[in-house]
Amino acid sequence: MDFCLFHLPTWRSAYPVTLNRFYEELIGSVKLADDLGWRSYRTTEHHFHYYGGAVPNPALYLTALARETRQIRLGTAVSLLPLRHPLQVAEDLASLDQFSGGRAEIGLSRGFVPHEFEAFGVTREESATRMYEGLEVIEKFWAGKPFAHAGRFWSFDTVEPWPAPVQPEPSVWIAASNDRNSFEAAGRRGYNLMMNQYPMSLESLTEKLHWYRDALAGAGHPDVSPGPGGRKAMVALLTVIADTEEEAIAIGQPAVQEHVAAFGKVLAGDTWNRDFAASEAALTGSTGIDNLTTLFRERCLMTTPDRAAEKIAAYRELGFTEVAFIARFTSISAERERETVERLHRDVLPLLGAEAAAA
Repeated sequence: MDFCLFHLPTWRSAYPVTLNRFYEELIGSVKLADDLGWRSYRTTEHHFHYYGGAVPNPALYLTALARETRQIRLGTAVSLLPLRHPLQVAEDLASLDQFSGGRAEIGLSRGFVPHEFEAFGVTREESATRMYEGLEVIEKFWAGKPFAHAGRFWSFDTVEPWPAPVQPEPSVWIAASNDRNSFEAAGRRGYNLMMNQYPMSLESLTEKLHWYRDALAGAGHPDVSPGPGGRKAMVALLTVIADTEEEAIAIGQPAVQEHVAAFGKVLAGDTWNRDFAASEAALTGSTGIDNLTTLFRERCLMTTPDRAAEKIAAYRELGFTEVAFIARFTSISAERERETVERLHRDVLPLLGAEAAAA
């Protein structure tokens, strides 16, 4: 099971650090994961709102990180390809691949935030079609030969890809959450899969992973496997590691409440709502789970090292090859994130077996 550090960079002026300092702290966390030998780092793209808006262009941010790290793979998770011209995204990602010495990974999503679509003049209904057409352009660019494109959304005469990427083929990941078509399209095309545990039950997560794997098999692609040639599947978890489950939940609950409430506001188009603190209703109302301990136990990784290892092992048994830890979000501090990362590496990873520790 590969370990990944994941950031949804959420900052607002009430937090006790400046935005510039916030960036420096994120970079410090990525350097820590790099020093520990974690496989990958991923970051999101959002616009015009404190919910993730600190990184509106993930490739630009990751290129800065490329000069601060040595071995960790650097991935967009995600790039909102429907909102951009794919040639520009291709250039950005190829530049990242060059600056990182071939460590770039491409993670894409159709997006979900109404105000982002409105600002860029794109409809949500055509987002999936735009994403896959844009990905076709990126893959042609990545092949390194002059090409033209005549599609539904973009058309251009022959261009020569500059700069050329280092890697001969891109590692492509597709984020999917609810729509069965999203899982099956990713599987039919043979791309890797990214999922987030919090919005769904374990039963739903398992069912959706099977949609993807069935589509892989139906299209003749290799199944999900940690070995060479297999497709990869990642699950992302809001994470706090502490001595007791009660302590971990007490640390994480206020941050999760704000995170989930902010998600709900941008999803509903309520972007000017400044009620940041939120309440327990933001959690119970969005999940239908009244017992908060049950909610955190089932949908997050806010627990002890022993219990964390058991849960990660269970994801591995389901077929996931990578777990992404979201250890800093909303009010969680850099110090708390660092403690969680260090405990995951020191206390949790060895419990997963020699093979996982070597990875």
